[in-house]
Amino acid sequence: MEIKIGCTGWSYDGWSGTFYPKRLEKTDWLKYYSSIFEITEINSTYYKIPDQSITKKWNADTPDSFRFTAKFPSIITHDHKLKNVQDHVFKFLASLIPLHEKILALVLQLPPSLTFAEAKPRLLELFSVLPEDFKYPIEGRHESWFTDEATDYLKANNHCLVWNEIAGVNNPAPITSDYVYVRLIGDRSIPDKDFGKIIINRKDLIQKWSDKIKNLRNVNSALVLANNHFEGFGPATVNSLRMNLGMSELIWESKKQKTLDF
Repeated sequence: MEIKIGCTGWSYDGWSGTFYPKRLEKTDWLKYYSSIFEITEINSTYYKIPDQSITKKWNADTPDSFRFTAKFPSIITHDHKLKNVQDHVFKFLASLIPLHEKILALVLQLPPSLTFAEAKPRLLELFSVLPEDFKYPIEGRHESWFTDEATDYLKANNHCLVWNEIAGVNNPAPITSDYVYVRLIGDRSIPDKDFGKIIINRKDLIQKWSDKIKNLRNVNSALVLANNHFEGFGPATVNSLRMNLGMSELIWESKKQKTLDF
């Protein structure tokens, strides 16, 4: 089974001096990030469909082996709740053409108010127009997504139900496809100004999810993305996960400097 672990986004001011070298220009942050990590989830696509000039730069700044996932824009998932969204979907897909070869998955993060029953016919319509080039994990947050009816439907169609750790969602983490997509989000108790250091130690939760991943059977891959809100510093959370899974620790500039200072 292939496991890829990365962060949800890379453009955080609090990472300057803690992950990124202090004098590194923001325009070079993705280039540096992709020299350390092998995957990221693009969060900014949730707020706005990017221009191709931006996605071309993202492609140019990352090595051929690097991989992206991206969130569907909120105009599709939240404003229209998957209903009558073809034009927005095509515009979104067109914006990603420069990144096509590097995209693994496009994430349908759905609002907590959207039930499985409401979403089901809309998903059927949506998947009828989506290309088969990517994976499309579905992050349902309403409790109806965790019923037998929903999981049976998802399994029958090989749709991945996202595993998440997020306040207010009791996700039993069923396996519904030939891969798993894990989002460690946490809550909003850690302000953005504190990103760049561990604020809340979630060692036990990291162990819980690491054990689930270790015990996976009959899946081809696991994509695991950590958010700053989970502990305060996504790169450190990624390293904790990696070491729990027997993977090597990732070393970036500030960690090298601390080792030398010690």
